[in-house]
Amino acid sequence: MVRPITAAETRPLRAQILRPGEPPERLVYPGDDHSDVLHAGAFHENKLVGIATIYPEDPPEAYINHLANKGSFRLRGMATTPETRGLGYGRQLLKLCFQHVQVHDSDLLWCNARIGALDFYKRLGLQTIGPEFDIEGIGAHYVMWKMI
Repeated sequence: MVRPITAAETRPLRAQILRPGEPPERLVYPGDDHSDVLHAGAFHENKLVGIATIYPEDPPEAYINHLANKGSFRLRGMATTPETRGLGYGRQLLKLCFQHVQVHDSDLLWCNARIGALDFYKRLGLQTIGPEFDIEGIGAHYVMWKMI
């Protein structure tokens, strides 16, 4: 089952999977409290096993002209527990995110994708744009996008 959750509910998995050992303030993203935010949670046997957050934000300025659109949402904090990867929870989370973009009369979803997640995102129709870059303390990433 996949459903909306609160920002606070995302933070234990953000800490466990995305930012282990980081202080609590690094688990709060700038868009967490935006009025059009979606925090999505995937549940297995009533246990939270996956998360994703999207909120309105334009892609990096270098790509705006290449990704002309009527509205952009940024995906952040997408993660599934290691034991549930490959079971479809990530796909379900992204489908809910795609629907949220459409409901808000937008047509672009973009993210900074970790190298290890590229194949997953590509299978769901996202494309890379621009060169690989490093986020300090996290690792190599690409900007990825999809028109919805």
